[in-house]
Amino acid sequence: MKALIAFVIMAVIVLSLIEVNERIKTKCRNAEKTSSDAQKLTQTTNTEDCNDVCNECGLLDVCEKEKKR
Repeated sequence: MKALIAFVIMAVIVLSLIEVNERIKTKCRNAEKTSSDAQKLTQTTNTEDCNDVCNECGLLDVCEKEKKR
């Protein structure tokens, strides 16, 4: 009986670790995507273009930083 309980607890732990790993991978992919979008915005020199791109992708903070420079 103890072995069955230990097996069930181990299975729950393994499944939760897999879920955490998937969430971390998703977060890293989103961060890479956001950083590539930010690089595209820093390459634009016209503020009107920057505002248009920010409205499309939602990275308004990057445009505000560009304006401060």
